[in-house]
Amino acid sequence: MDYAGALYVGVRGERRDAVMEDNACHIFLVPHTHYDAIWVLTKEDYFYINIVLILREVVALLRRSPEYKFLIEQTFLLEEVERRYPRLYEDLRRFIREGRIEIADGEYLMPDTMLPQEETLVREILVGKRYVREKFGVDVEVMWQADAFGLNAQLPQIYRKSGYRYVAFRRGSPERKPSEFLWEGIDGTRILAHWMPLGYRAGLDLTRLDESYNVLRELAATPNILMPSGSGGMLPQPETIDVVHAWNEKNPEVKMRIATPSEFFHALEKYIKEHGVQLPIRKGEMYSGRYSMVFPSCSSSRMWLKLGLRKYESNLLCCERWATVLHILSGYYPSDELNDCWRMILFTAFHDVIPGTGMDEGYKEVRRNFGYLETKQSDIFPGLLREVVSELRRVGGGISSASRRIIVFNHLSWEVRNWVEVELSFKRGEILSINGLRPLGTENERSPENPEKSPHERSPQEREEVIDVEIMKFSRYEDESLRYARIGFVASVPPMGYRVYEVVEDVPEQRRDKKQRDKNFIRIVGNTIETRFFKLRIDPEHALIDVLMPDNEVLCMWGNDIVLEEEAGDLYYHRQSADTPLKTESGDGLEFGSFRVENFRIVKSPLRRVVNFESRYYSLRWPYKLTHKFEPIIWRHNFLTCIKKIIVYKDIPRIDFITTIEDKHPRARVRVRFPTAVRSSEYTCECQFGAVRRPTDMFYFGKRLSSADKWEEEPTGIFPSLRWIDYSDEKKGLTVINRGIPENEIRDCCIYLTLLRSVFMLSSDGKTGPAIPVPEARELRRYVFKYALYPHKGDWKDAKSFKHAYEFNYDFVAFQMNDEMMANGIPPAFSFLSIAPENVILTAFKRAEDGNAVILRFYEAEGEKTKAKITLFKQPKSVEEVNLMEERCDELLSSDEREMHVNGKEITLNVRPFEIVTLKLTF
Repeated sequence: MDYAGALYVGVRGERRDAVMEDNACHIFLVPHTHYDAIWVLTKEDYFYINIVLILREVVALLRRSPEYKFLIEQTFLLEEVERRYPRLYEDLRRFIREGRIEIADGEYLMPDTMLPQEETLVREILVGKRYVREKFGVDVEVMWQADAFGLNAQLPQIYRKSGYRYVAFRRGSPERKPSEFLWEGIDGTRILAHWMPLGYRAGLDLTRLDESYNVLRELAATPNILMPSGSGGMLPQPETIDVVHAWNEKNPEVKMRIATPSEFFHALEKYIKEHGVQLPIRKGEMYSGRYSMVFPSCSSSRMWLKLGLRKYESNLLCCERWATVLHILSGYYPSDELNDCWRMILFTAFHDVIPGTGMDEGYKEVRRNFGYLETKQSDIFPGLLREVVSELRRVGGGISSASRRIIVFNHLSWEVRNWVEVELSFKRGEILSINGLRPLGTENERSPENPEKSPHERSPQEREEVIDVEIMKFSRYEDESLRYARIGFVASVPPMGYRVYEVVEDVPEQRRDKKQRDKNFIRIVGNTIETRFFKLRIDPEHALIDVLMPDNEVLCMWGNDIVLEEEAGDLYYHRQSADTPLKTESGDGLEFGSFRVENFRIVKSPLRRVVNFESRYYSLRWPYKLTHKFEPIIWRHNFLTCIKKIIVYKDIPRIDFITTIEDKHPRARVRVRFPTAVRSSEYTCECQFGAVRRPTDMFYFGKRLSSADKWEEEPTGIFPSLRWIDYSDEKKGLTVINRGIPENEIRDCCIYLTLLRSVFMLSSDGKTGPAIPVPEARELRRYVFKYALYPHKGDWKDAKSFKHAYEFNYDFVAFQMNDEMMANGIPPAFSFLSIAPENVILTAFKRAEDGNAVILRFYEAEGEKTKAKITLFKQPKSVEEVNLMEERCDELLSSDEREMHVNGKEITLNVRPFEIVTLKLTF
């Protein structure tokens, strides 16, 4: 795992910085083309350009000259060649096997690495590299990140555990010199890295190679110079060979050769070992705009893409987990259906798709894919759950009647207590009212291998306890019996399992869950909603909230504040002419317009309080002078409507927000703001498989830059995050959780989430791309955003912020049981898989790509060394650790370090801070 240790074996601790000697320089000129699935042309346009015009010419050049070589990045393109042009494909196959075409990157499609979830990045590599190995018999050792908009902090570990030895990348390096270094991830994994100082076009203009060489030589750590020669969709240049010959005649002391990326890295690695060069170590994410652009504002372009990807990624991961349970129980696994869904997810994760930075027409396929995913997942998900129940009922001896039964499923690897809603239908005369639910059983009360009663079965007294429900909708028959009801309640469900609840009509008071009732409460005192977790003070005049701890310490003032700002930018960048907003609900901004609260009400139930606001922004209110003295009489020009739902639960320590924005305001950025009482110069953002620290108030840092310290991309304070961000000091903090709302900023102790940006141009100045109008990106539509606030003591680790973020993103699934499902009985509560402690997070539970084994993947989320315990519902026949390619490799911990022990259904092992661990199990 420690690449530095492997790299410097035999150096004897001697340090010698590389000395650039002109007579020892070697330029590795790498002809390539960067493939865009969609961007400023359609997918079919890019197929035509890259296959018919580029790859055919590449093959012709390879046939004519044994010196010529070429780089291909992504297997999505090669698959299409295989389908459409078999003869061309065979030529490519031959040259790949000969090493004259090198596949670098090797992913299915080159994804954005900041916005998709963890498993999506793993699957891009898994699908791509398996294809390369199966079709061409070669492995991909160079990760070629030509155009991803920054690189997340866990990629060194992801790449090394996927079989990559090197990474070359274009964007995000925080340092300019040297261009070669050891990149260390947050878990400590290192990989040999090269940053492309001139991007992937350094050798594109063959008439200016000397200029590029002078720049690259100055920045290189050794006399080995990587000079990519290509661009996006760029035709090969037949004169390249003659140019290289002419260079070598003119510059005998600086040898140039047409090469592949691996040849450069092998020469670099050899030089480092032979000369004892100590490369600098750079840690964490590559997301700096100092020397290259990473486009942080694209995190809020075309928000329907971000919301959709998060939804369908999460649903697919849940489907996969339950399909794996079914596979263990019955041998059935819907691999074709799941693979089809995954390929649509991987297409959406492409680095010009999910950022939303392409032309309008390019997203038609994504809309079709989302339609397919919605239909397919809505069909396959409940079907899988019902099949799991069907297989379990063969055990027998459990509950035997379907009457009034509800089953609730939890997809996470720890016991979860969360809100769930379910629709119920009843026969005429079956039931008159619903006054509560009785939770049945304990997890693993019976199992396929041990059907007798569990020693931990609930006592008769416990089984008589009844929990409260909220009746949300209902209808009755003519005899007053219930026909239909939609109910909500707080369920407590075993890890990666289910619990059955029974509908109760009559509930004697002594049978209520008195223990839980005594501990938890919810009440309204004046305009304040109080629970044992916090207090929420409501401002009906402005549709805002304050959040206080139970001891009245203020955490947030005038929060959930809609901020409307001018948007003069494009798909890549937010721009505004003034630093002040057009208007906020709290009253900041231009004097002419204002938000107006037009509806306010609180819905009460025994379990929660739901605060509802409806407000509208009017660009003009009159009078607009002396507003402190005169009340507004006339309101005109409504271009934004905001409907807010704020949910406070009795039994859940977070505040949920459902905010509906109906946007008719062109050229606007809409954000939600939470002013806090926290004072800290840093905050924590979740990244894939971990978390990183970032600075606050970077907006002002960018403003203070002098002309002498000019950045390629001026800092704005905007960053993307995955599911959560946390702003805390040593005593208190706030975690803001999102469902597909990645863009955030902390400025002046205020937390901002960007809900949408309305733009009209792909690139308004022609620097980041062509100046193409994109009317669909104006976002003049209705959006529903879901996010949550989790107030806490201590920091994010004390608060287990990651746990609450997963619970908010992975809803329970519940449905009413029927007689067929209950035939022969099932255990009333069951856990198929649990992982402890809570800082060890399940990310994948799937069938292995080869054979019928099962893959179990998890990571440590707090940055702490941990002894993990995995409990399965069935004893495995074998357990072995594998890499992300599902293979054994040298990158894994030794058995002595891992200390893995298998005892029946339990597996225990050591997990390092932020480590990703993959196990392969057979049953």
